[in-house]
Amino acid sequence: MSTIKPTDTKKGGVILFAFEKREGMPTASGYCQKIECYFRFAGVKYTQQDTLPFKAPKKKLPYVDIGGVVVPDSQFIVRYVKEKGLADLDKSAGLTELQIAESLAYRGFWEEAIYPAIVRSRWFDKENEAVISHEVFGGLPFFIRIPLHWWFRRSLVNRLIAQGIGRHSDAETEVILREALESLETRLTPTGNAVEWFHKTATPADIDAVLIAMLVNICGTNSNPFCKKIVLESSVLRGYMKRAVEGWFPEFVTLLEEIKSAEGKDAVPQVL
Repeated sequence: MSTIKPTDTKKGGVILFAFEKREGMPTASGYCQKIECYFRFAGVKYTQQDTLPFKAPKKKLPYVDIGGVVVPDSQFIVRYVKEKGLADLDKSAGLTELQIAESLAYRGFWEEAIYPAIVRSRWFDKENEAVISHEVFGGLPFFIRIPLHWWFRRSLVNRLIAQGIGRHSDAETEVILREALESLETRLTPTGNAVEWFHKTATPADIDAVLIAMLVNICGTNSNPFCKKIVLESSVLRGYMKRAVEGWFPEFVTLLEEIKSAEGKDAVPQVL
């Protein structure tokens, strides 16, 4: 694993370097949110330092400093945390090797196929682009915000086109996103009355940190109206997300209000 020795960070503790968050709301990055979910689910104490991608070792966020060692990329952060014995959600949840293998496949699907589609819907649509740009860069001075927005969008567009999702139309992208969310809803449908974790375990596993991060990220921004509507209208997806937010992210006040509002709409009887 690639790690980098820093020269300007005090050793000791865990520091998460991520996009700045708006008060009471999640980060605009699904991968940054994933590490926050993992740390909180696992009880790993950390502090967050706001930064921007061009300052990161791999020019993308998040990265962490753990005891003086810098580890970039969310999947390698989780791996490093496990190797150092700081936490292991899969082990704590008691997953079998088969369940771990399924989690790996599902993580790859969401991180490498679906999240790029989510990002595409933000930055290729003019209305959504204006929203996400304001949410991510709105607090910066004008003379920094404009060139940074241009650089960030340009690099994203080039990567998404190279990856493939950037070559699809808006309608085709929405088909991909709808199928993914409906499939997840089917996979998460509880066997009883209570909302359950992905593998029906007593505690969340690695894959729950990934999926909760994605749902929270979708609903924590107004730049994904298509996906957000699907999630909030699904009692299964909404309940899965609510369980995690209430338990580990009570500061996401606005998101909790939106979840409760959606629940209230479910309770209103339909007039025939």
